[in-house]
Amino acid sequence: MHKRSSFFQSIKSFFSLKHIAVLLALLIMILVAVLVGYFIGVHQIRSEVERKDEQTRLLMGQIKNIAKIDGDYTDKSIVMSKKQEDEIHRLKKELREILDRQSLNASHEYAPKDKKALPPAPEPKVPRPTKEGDAKLVIIMDDVSYAHDVKSIRSVGLPLVMSFLPPSHRHGDSALLARDVNGYMVHLPLEAVDFESEEDVTLRVGDSKEMINGQIQKIKKLYPNVRYINNHTGSKFTADEEAMDRLISVMKTNGLIFVDSRTTAQSKAKTVDSKYGIRYLGRDVFLDHHDGVENIKKQIREAVATAKRNGSAIAIGHPRPDTLQALKESKDVLSEVKLVGIDKI
Repeated sequence: MHKRSSFFQSIKSFFSLKHIAVLLALLIMILVAVLVGYFIGVHQIRSEVERKDEQTRLLMGQIKNIAKIDGDYTDKSIVMSKKQEDEIHRLKKELREILDRQSLNASHEYAPKDKKALPPAPEPKVPRPTKEGDAKLVIIMDDVSYAHDVKSIRSVGLPLVMSFLPPSHRHGDSALLARDVNGYMVHLPLEAVDFESEEDVTLRVGDSKEMINGQIQKIKKLYPNVRYINNHTGSKFTADEEAMDRLISVMKTNGLIFVDSRTTAQSKAKTVDSKYGIRYLGRDVFLDHHDGVENIKKQIREAVATAKRNGSAIAIGHPRPDTLQALKESKDVLSEVKLVGIDKI
């Protein structure tokens, strides 16, 4: 009897040890997986941080170079050569462009603190299917400010509509650049709910009709061929019916048409247009609210599908490398519609 009891205890002990070994093996596997995932994640984060740090170092280096040269330049005992003066101008211009590009982002205005947020939906439309190839699509390139913007947009080889920001201390030549562009628009800065990098002159909700008229007169003088104006930012301004009434009435008097960028779903542009008997024009698709060539190509397909479904559509993008590359790679899709100017829809 004693031997039988010992035998069963041995079996029980054996199975207990086996189970413990299996559990330990499983725990080790899980621990290894967690550690591998952790180190892969840390490596990716470290790579991203290092990339950002390198960008910051380059930017700070440029700032220091400009500060140093400016310091020498203000010292009257030092005579600057033409080459040194040109270098000051070049560095200042380059820094302004870098800083400006950091602040101009497709998703910055409607969701400045949520990079994953989708853009506001377009105004609903009644479907108007067209014959194959007859659908019209307008692609507006916003934030055009520099010569390299114009050059890069033209390099795509498609009839894209350029919308120029009014001149500011960051991009003083934008109006001059528009002189050689056919069918351009003006990208009018309007007050946002939450946006840090405002343009020098941004119309605000409380601005009087006289103030708005003064700004519109300046724009007409700077851009004598302008007919269409769309809003840069403007989530606060376009959501205010009284402010939009003042703006659209002034624009109508001056023979200008407002194109709603739809930076907010609460836009009152359509309501005010209806009051003045104006046909509403609004953005249907943002092409580059999220970065990445494949993301933008998906939005291009959405813009084409929208144009086919409704007879016409308006898409908005920006002269950024990913957007331009996506457009170049989407010419076969875009050939399914007619790319036209804003005046042709």
